[in-house]
Amino acid sequence: MKWRTEVEVVKGSRPIGYKDQVLVLGSCFANQLGEKLDYYQFRHLANPFGVLFHPIPMERLLRRSLEGKQFTEADLFENEQVWRSLEAHSRLAQTSKKHTLDGMNQALLSLRDSLRNSSHLVFTLGTAFAFRHQRTNILAANCHKLPQKEFRRELTPVSELIRSLESTVSMVQEINNSCHILFTVSPVRHIRDGLVENQRSKAHLLTAVHEVVDANRIHYFPAYELLMDDLRDYRFYNRDLIHPSEQAVDYVWEKFMDSWIDQEALPVMQRVTSIRKQLGHRVLNQGSDSVSESGDALRQKANELKEEYPFIHFDL
Repeated sequence: MKWRTEVEVVKGSRPIGYKDQVLVLGSCFANQLGEKLDYYQFRHLANPFGVLFHPIPMERLLRRSLEGKQFTEADLFENEQVWRSLEAHSRLAQTSKKHTLDGMNQALLSLRDSLRNSSHLVFTLGTAFAFRHQRTNILAANCHKLPQKEFRRELTPVSELIRSLESTVSMVQEINNSCHILFTVSPVRHIRDGLVENQRSKAHLLTAVHEVVDANRIHYFPAYELLMDDLRDYRFYNRDLIHPSEQAVDYVWEKFMDSWIDQEALPVMQRVTSIRKQLGHRVLNQGSDSVSESGDALRQKANELKEEYPFIHFDL
């Protein structure tokens, strides 16, 4: 007897290996994917502008980076003695106007370089609801907890989402036509919009994404479906009942590995994991004789790996 409706995950046409470079953009689920890539020391860049939930602010940032249009003081505002931008997450905000601009413009350069050089680009879309800033008339990437009266909430029509995603795909392919583009919809629910509204939002995203994927022969990874239909139980959520639990994230990552990580990379991942676990053991047992005895062997393992992959680094 079957107790689950398992989701079939299609094998990627060009899986990711250690010679590749990955750009991950989008919602907090994109951050979780970036953390996995970071743990196993794949070359990657994840959300240089912080979490981005909606496709249109994401498209705007990509266009700005490719056009080399730097941020200026006109793009910033001060709130609670911190300089911020409606086009970026609050993690780029600084108490110094100059430092905020420097950080945002450096993120633009990093994004442009990664767009040009990445072998794979993963977009994770979070919501079709957007907040339009009344004074500037732009869809905010982040509202920075400004008063609600400064924004107008709107559900972006499917047609406009398709236009934005098509534009994004076109920009990427124009600058890097060998990049493999992969879309996914975040399984994180935006219940502040309401449960019914969240479902409407996800439905808009799914419809738009599949229109673009089918038209452009690019790829889709079913992260949303894996949590909603395969796991389908609140025990796979954190206590907030919104975000996936660590167990759920690991499950989705395993499915991602099966479909999008090159089999030849798996032995290297195992070596990275072994070194990380031994480093953790050293921290827990500092001062013991066994730690000093194993230190040389651990450094040798790390150096051998670094000789093969110079970008891999461990704090020994």
